[in-house]
Amino acid sequence: MKIHIIDFLIILLYFIGIISLGLWISRRQAKGGREFFLANNSMKWPFIGASLFATNISSQQFVGQAGLAFSVGIIAGGFQIVGATCFIFLSVFFIRTYMGLRLSTSPEFFEKRYSGRCRTIVSFMNLMMIILGNIAAALYAGALVLTNLLGWDTGEHAEKLYWLSIFLIGIAAGTYTLMGGLKAVIYCDFVQTAVLVSGGAFLLIFGINAIGGWDTLVGAIDGDGRPMWSLYRPWDHDFGWLPMLTGGLILGVHGHCTDHDYIQRALSAGSLYHAKMGALFAGVLKTLALFVIAAPGVVAAQYFQGQNTGVIDNAYVSLLTSVMPIGFLGLCLAGLLAAIMSSVDSGLCACGSLLTYDFFAKIKKNATEQELLKKGRIIMIVLLIACMFIAPYIRNFKGLFNYLLAVWAFLAPGVFVTVLFGLFYKKSTEKAAFYTLVLGCVLGFAAFCVLSLPTLEGVKNSLPAFYQNKLNLSPVITALCALTMYLVSNYCGRTEQDYTNSLQVKNLSEDLTMSEEETKKYRRFMVVLIGFLLVVVACFSPLFF
Repeated sequence: MKIHIIDFLIILLYFIGIISLGLWISRRQAKGGREFFLANNSMKWPFIGASLFATNISSQQFVGQAGLAFSVGIIAGGFQIVGATCFIFLSVFFIRTYMGLRLSTSPEFFEKRYSGRCRTIVSFMNLMMIILGNIAAALYAGALVLTNLLGWDTGEHAEKLYWLSIFLIGIAAGTYTLMGGLKAVIYCDFVQTAVLVSGGAFLLIFGINAIGGWDTLVGAIDGDGRPMWSLYRPWDHDFGWLPMLTGGLILGVHGHCTDHDYIQRALSAGSLYHAKMGALFAGVLKTLALFVIAAPGVVAAQYFQGQNTGVIDNAYVSLLTSVMPIGFLGLCLAGLLAAIMSSVDSGLCACGSLLTYDFFAKIKKNATEQELLKKGRIIMIVLLIACMFIAPYIRNFKGLFNYLLAVWAFLAPGVFVTVLFGLFYKKSTEKAAFYTLVLGCVLGFAAFCVLSLPTLEGVKNSLPAFYQNKLNLSPVITALCALTMYLVSNYCGRTEQDYTNSLQVKNLSEDLTMSEEETKKYRRFMVVLIGFLLVVVACFSPLFF
């Protein structure tokens, strides 16, 4: 093993502790599907915010984004700033409508605003995103970490041990999720948030100390000679200001404001106040993630300068095992595994909810809450096993974060356009939404294939260099979807049902209110978060670097 037995025992105790906590919370069995998948609408804002954060800040961030920061600098953490901004959007523009409609799943919005067929398309896309971008990716990253730490990544049995690692992580996270549902997941995520944030903070502190202090880091530059601590990159860079403000923001709004694995937590709130405050609290934690995820990746680039650390996805773990003292290493690794576990449990619960309410409940319309619960658990077991078999194939992509960006960027445009038109453009029609979603799926799948498959390398190279970037091609698809949505809505007829749906969404969202005291607290929190974001962006801007 690459770690001391004390660190191994800390990790083992963490695994036992988090599973025990989940099972203890599950001691009172849920009586029906809504209680199991929405925690009986009883959660408070600190738990909602921590769970939103833990769901988002997972293996793809600790492993994939830290690896990207190792290559390009702190700009890899620009996605955290975009994410924090999108959590503000979720709080201000989306939550009231979602809660007013009393949704069971986020795709249900598309049925109430448009039609059942639109809901089915969005639900299927949500499923693909969560399965490929959350659960399978988390299992891949977890296996990568475990095999590296335990010395299982070399030798004649390396492949078998890799598969074993995937099944161990899947079973561990699946146990309490299947028993306790969303309530167990949210409470466990609250604990895991504390562990993963503290672990990342310790790594940053010890990493900076190991390379000789902050002064050694300040002058760090990337392969193009640019400061690694600056969030600014020119418009034609893969992660420049233009791609981040267009493709990055589209990706962020879609992920944070429409994906069911996030919306499910907001829907579990006991009131509008707790849902809105939970989203803002998640925004604060997302901003902190710049320091505990991306920053250690930059430190790793300096620490291993001139050395071969293997694939970039090992940068975070390699720094951990190199600079952390005994005991602290175990805590940090427990934080990393906490992120992985939270991704698996959150994605599993969200997919179980989608498949149960958006598909099974449609087939068996008179199903009771007890039947939905029973079938939901069966669905989750099958889903978990399927993801275990998908995970190893992610190794075929050049880095975890590149894989995730490819999945997310091209599934987002159609949903992004239809949800915004549905909320803010009352003339939007069902026909327009359907055509837009279909167009988004077709163009997104084609773009994914062109930019990701080796067999289409020639087609990719024929594109202008600017559009070979996922974040630049995604806005083109979004613009085509928006044009389709507008033209069909205005020139292909509007039915009475379209008018009724538009009015229903508007009226129901206005029924939810907060008390005067709650409104004051919410506004103060909003000001603090926006101020915090602006200070952080200024500190990592060309003003200082």
